[in-house]
Amino acid sequence: MHPNLGVRQRLGLQVLFDFTDIIDAIGFASRHGFSALELNLGNIEFQRQLASAARRRTIRRAAEQTGVTLAIHAIDGPSYFIANDRVRRCGVAELERVMDQAADIGARNVIMHLGFDMGFSRWDGKRFTHEEFPKYYRQALADTFRALKDHARGRCRLCVENVAGFRYPLVKPLLERFLGGNFGLCFDVGHVNVLPPDQRRVELAFLKKHLRHVHHSHIHDNRGQRDEHLILGQGRIDFLPFFRLLARTDALLVFEVRPRQAAVACLDYYRRAIAPRLGGKRR
Repeated sequence: MHPNLGVRQRLGLQVLFDFTDIIDAIGFASRHGFSALELNLGNIEFQRQLASAARRRTIRRAAEQTGVTLAIHAIDGPSYFIANDRVRRCGVAELERVMDQAADIGARNVIMHLGFDMGFSRWDGKRFTHEEFPKYYRQALADTFRALKDHARGRCRLCVENVAGFRYPLVKPLLERFLGGNFGLCFDVGHVNVLPPDQRRVELAFLKKHLRHVHHSHIHDNRGQRDEHLILGQGRIDFLPFFRLLARTDALLVFEVRPRQAAVACLDYYRRAIAPRLGGKRR
């Protein structure tokens, strides 16, 4: 997908609990004018359908016939900050399996979270294992990123989302070593807005620095205090600067709101409040 392709042609929705059948979700996206569909694997039925080779072929045909670009959000929960190599490798193997499935259905992107580290209480506050054993974690994360990047090649674009362990100090320098090719970033606009001002500036600076590696985005609103996943316009985020920034990428721009009609409302908001002000011939 070329960066100059207009924003409108890259807008999509994420589906989680609204559907039990992926084909139905593709049909909904197509009928309501979405160009992309992100499948959240928190839905057990989605996992079961993707486990079937025959079903994957059917899903691919449906996406191709409707012109809907697919993406997959890997399951939340697995952490790459587990202090055990065997457990960490299980997480890598599962994500590799998801990338294989993504290739079969023609999904462009797979989105992943790095997960959290364990925090242990002390008299002077919490202490984390990655702070106690930074050398181990730098090597473990480097091995993880290398393996995942190698596996993504020729299959999909693997996008690390700006959440959880993404914000640990040792992570960004490691990510910078591996970004490129099929290994990139997911820019979640809502997640940026809930950070304190100083942290927000740091995170935005990193994402802007590596804008060419931003291949996916989650778009949702909040009031700045917590991650609410509101319909655009219901919170306090000024979305126009973000859309102008993301227009310079080739990212799929996915409304991460629920239920399905909330995504339709977001698309309507984009048409009314953003597109007329975005500028350019291909909005």
